[in-house]
Amino acid sequence: MGAEAKFSNLIAMAVPVFFISIGIEVLVAVIRKRKVYRFNDTVSDLSAGMMQELVGVFTKVLLFGVYTIVFEAVHRPSGAAQGAVYGLPVNIITWVAVFFIVDFIYYWFHRNSHNIAIVWGSHEAHHSSQEYNLSVALRQGAFQRLFSFPYYLPMALVGFSPLQFMVCSQINTLYQFFIHTRLVKTLGFLEYFMNTPSHHRVHHGVNPKYIDKNHAGVFIIWDKMFGTFQKEEEEPYYGTVKPLTTFNPVWAQLHYWWGLFQLSRKCRGFDKIKVWFKGPGWKPDYLGGKASIPEINPQTYAKYDPENTPSMKIYAGIVYILSLPVFLALQQTKGLPLQSQLILAIPVVVGLAAAGGLMMRKKWAFVLEFIRVPLFIFIVFAVTSVLRREIMLAAVGGIALIGLLQLLWLVREFRRDAQPLKAA
Repeated sequence: MGAEAKFSNLIAMAVPVFFISIGIEVLVAVIRKRKVYRFNDTVSDLSAGMMQELVGVFTKVLLFGVYTIVFEAVHRPSGAAQGAVYGLPVNIITWVAVFFIVDFIYYWFHRNSHNIAIVWGSHEAHHSSQEYNLSVALRQGAFQRLFSFPYYLPMALVGFSPLQFMVCSQINTLYQFFIHTRLVKTLGFLEYFMNTPSHHRVHHGVNPKYIDKNHAGVFIIWDKMFGTFQKEEEEPYYGTVKPLTTFNPVWAQLHYWWGLFQLSRKCRGFDKIKVWFKGPGWKPDYLGGKASIPEINPQTYAKYDPENTPSMKIYAGIVYILSLPVFLALQQTKGLPLQSQLILAIPVVVGLAAAGGLMMRKKWAFVLEFIRVPLFIFIVFAVTSVLRREIMLAAVGGIALIGLLQLLWLVREFRRDAQPLKAA
C-alpha cells in the first residue's frame, strides 16, 4: 500500500510540468509568430481541467478503488499477511503487458465514447475547444471516470497488480498531454506506430473525413488494426460539429446531456431510451433523422470569441489563479473529511463558472461572484478553524483582503461597463 500511495496521483504531481510546458509553447508560438492561444479559451481549458480533478477527488475511487476491491476479492488468499504479494507476479514482463493492455482498453473506451451518446456527453468537453494546444489537453470531461472504470475491471479479474494498473494508466494520460500541439509537424519514423501530434490533431478535427478517427492513446497501431486511422492531410478545424458557445466550464460539462434529455422528451416510445445509446447526432426519422456532418466553409467559419473588456479578462484569470491553492490542497490533503473537501470544492467550481460567465459578460455571473466571494472567505475560515491549523488561519486574513479587492473590482467593472450586459 505504501508504493500505491506514492504513485496514487502522478497527474497532480505533474501539474507544474504542465504549466511550464504551456509557457514554453506560448513562447515558441510568439517566436514563430503563430497564434495558437486565446486568453478566454485557455482560461476555459484550465478551468475544465481543474473541475475534472476536483470531481476526481470524489470519483477516483471508481477507477482505482473499485479495481483494487475486485483484485483483492478474487486474488487475495484467506489470511494473507499485510504486504503479501498475490495475483500475477510484478516483473518486467507484466509491467510491459499492463502498459500495452491499458492502452488497448483505452482505445476501445475512447472509440466507444465517440459512438455512444451518453458516454460522448462525458467526453465531449475535451473536444469543445476550437483551438489546439497543450492547455486543451487539460480540458477534460469531469465525469468520464464514471463510464471508463468498468472497461479495466477484467484486468483485475486476471490478476494484474493495482499498482501496475495505477501507474500505467496515469502514464498513458500523461503521454497524451504532449501530443496536443500544433507546433510539432511530424515525428519521423514514430508516426508509424506511436500516437503523435499529427495523428491526434486529426482526432480533434471537425472536417468530415477526420470525424471519429485516431482514437489511440499511446500506440496508433490500434487504429491501423481496427480501421479508424486517418493520416493528417490539410490542417484540421477544431472543436465539435455543433460549436460550444460558452466559457462556463460547468455548463460545458453538462450541456450535452441536457440536450439529450430535451431530445428524449420529444421522442416516442422506446426512442426515448435509444437516443441515449445511439451515436451522437442520432434522431428518429420523424424528428429529422441523423444529422449530417457539414463541410467547413473557410469563408464563413468563425470561432466563438465574444468581445470583453481587458479588466474582466484579468479578473477571470485572477479567479483561476486564486483557485489553484485550494485545488492543490485538495489534491494533497490527507485526513481531511470528505464533507470538508466538498465544502471547499464547491465555491471553487462556482468561481470558475462565474469567471467563464464574466468573460461573456453575463448578468448572472456578476450576481454569483457577489455572493460567492464573501461565502468562500467564510467557508475557508470555518474549515481551517475546525482543523485548528494556525498557518491556514493566518492565511484567512490575506484571503479576506483579496476578496474585498475582488468585490471592489467587480463594482467598478459593473458601473463603468459602457455596453449593456447580455441577459443570462
